[in-house]
Order: sequence, then structure tokens, then C-alpha cells
Amino acid sequence: MKVHLIQNSEIDAPRITLEIPDDYPDSDALVAALENLVSTVVTLTVSQRGQLIQLPVTDILFIEATGHQVAAHTRTSVYRVNHSLTAVGDKLPSEFMRVSKSAIVNTRQVYALTKTLTGNLIAFHDSPKQLYASRRYYSPLKYRLEQKGLL
Repeated sequence: MKVHLIQNSEIDAPRITLEIPDDYPDSDALVAALENLVSTVVTLTVSQRGQLIQLPVTDILFIEATGHQVAAHTRTSVYRVNHSLTAVGDKLPSEFMRVSKSAIVNTRQVYALTKTLTGNLIAFHDSPKQLYASRRYYSPLKYRLEQKGLL
């Protein structure tokens, strides 16, 4: 692969032109990955004790809604998010996935999936925090984790 960079002061946003052979496999997936890379955020504005913080999305284990409150959980802290769960989910990178009506999980932080009688439990790397995935979202979550080699 060759990368060619042209700086142009006449444009206001980056423009990517991709040249691939006619028989290139998964060209649609490559375009989707590039679009996702460009349009996603790398930090999320959250608050804790009245202070606004730019939290790196890679630190987030999961985001959950309880009533009208939305919270972003990291290994050690919980932060308040001032947007709806749907609005936050639309801004997040593709490694985030909805796992229930009230939760979105960072698939890169998932350590284990456990199917029990009481529900489908998600465990995280280096954290005692756990989250339940609903039956509706369990199979797509398991499939995505297996595809990425995370399980």
C-alpha cells in the first residue's frame, strides 16, 4: 500500500481518494472502516463533581442509562454524560456496541461472556465491574467478539 499526502489550503476538510484494483476483496469494508475512522470521536465530554472532563473513549468500559441519567464507566470511576444513550452511541467508534436497551459496551474491554440462568454476564479486563447483555443482543455481541478474536 502506498500513501500519498497532498496539503491544500483551499479545502476545509480532509478528502480521501482510494485507488484499488478491480478484484480487491472487501472494498466496501475498507471504505466503511475509513468513513468510521474519520467520523468518530476520540474523547467524550463527561462530568464528575461539577467538573467537565474530556474522557478518552478507549478508557470507557461501558455506558449505561438509568432513568434519565447516562453514565460512562471506567475501571475505577463513573462519569455523568449529558446526552442521551442513543446520541452518545451514534458518536462512538465501531468497537462500541449496544448490549441492551440501556447499555453500550466497549468490545475491546470485554474479558469474558458468561451465559447463566439469570442472564448473560459481561466481564471486563482488570475490573470487578460486570454488565448484563440482553438476549436480543447476546448473539451479535458474541459474533463480533469472535470475529475480532477477542474471545
